[in-house]
Amino acid sequence: MKRSILFISGFLLAALLNGQDNKWLLDKPGAWRFENHLTDKSYKLRNATLSAADNAAFKSNMAVLAEWFRQNHPMLNNPVGYDIRTIANRMWGDYTTRAEAEYGIPATLDFLFEIFDSEGGKWTIEPPQYGILVNSITGGRQGLYFTPESIVEDGSRYDLSRTEDVRNALERLWQYFPVSLFRESPCPGVDIYAANTGATEQIVVYNPERPPYWLPVTLQELADASLAYYSLFQKVEIDRMVLDQLKSEIADLSAEELAAPAYFGHDSHFVLRANGRGQGLQIMRFNPEYWDRSLPPSAIQFMSFWNPVLSDEEMEEQLRRAGYPNYPQLFVNRVKWDEISKLINK
Repeated sequence: MKRSILFISGFLLAALLNGQDNKWLLDKPGAWRFENHLTDKSYKLRNATLSAADNAAFKSNMAVLAEWFRQNHPMLNNPVGYDIRTIANRMWGDYTTRAEAEYGIPATLDFLFEIFDSEGGKWTIEPPQYGILVNSITGGRQGLYFTPESIVEDGSRYDLSRTEDVRNALERLWQYFPVSLFRESPCPGVDIYAANTGATEQIVVYNPERPPYWLPVTLQELADASLAYYSLFQKVEIDRMVLDQLKSEIADLSAEELAAPAYFGHDSHFVLRANGRGQGLQIMRFNPEYWDRSLPPSAIQFMSFWNPVLSDEEMEEQLRRAGYPNYPQLFVNRVKWDEISKLINK
């Protein structure tokens, strides 16, 4: 359930290399290659099992998706200035469990732009790259609402007979995540969420004939989930203090605010880090009813993209300073979203 993804711009490394008077061969023809690191064997989870057939089918589906991009995206079907390395990889969160709202097998599809240099080599260590998330319920851009400290299961903080309760309470909190403000839907099956300050746009590709993929969360729901979790930790004084603080924070909230949609952040509360006043990013959870469960878990039903939202001036500055274009931005600029939406399995 712990979701994270690393998108590396490579700006610092580029500056270092440019400082050594290295030149990029931006006109040299390149090649495309694909690496599929997904499993085709059965995988046992704490509360589910992914069969070998499902995993093999998903591995095949991701290969088909990668091939579609190779054939239909100009930066992949005719790479110039770089070799394009495409990698499919798994992204089960903690590798032990699958939440109620998770059905489709999640994975990443990354495109690495291995730029050629004048010394006869190319940039292969953390080069500029772009990544797509497949069947990731949070969309991967904002992270989770709740990320607890590491808990040592030695019985010092909670009764070990309640281990399953702790796990369930934790997974309940892990279903929540903040979402940026909806901006537009340029075509059916594509939604764009506005970039925050210093962040990127989030682009969700989905089946518009299905129920909404994200659902609002009330502040009361978030408060109840927090109480269920922190009430299990009562052996240590600091944990008892945290629970008391949480109860006082909830008592400070009016009935109207508790019934309102939850938004991330609060001026003075630090346990229940949310408000019902519409301030900040709205907290959502994935709708289990979105999935078409008549399709196998190997089906691609939900995808997330990101957009750096760089201006023409920023793109020109990148080229001048680093000596090569901002490839992630170029990648997004050349995506035909009405074609991408057709890739969702129905």
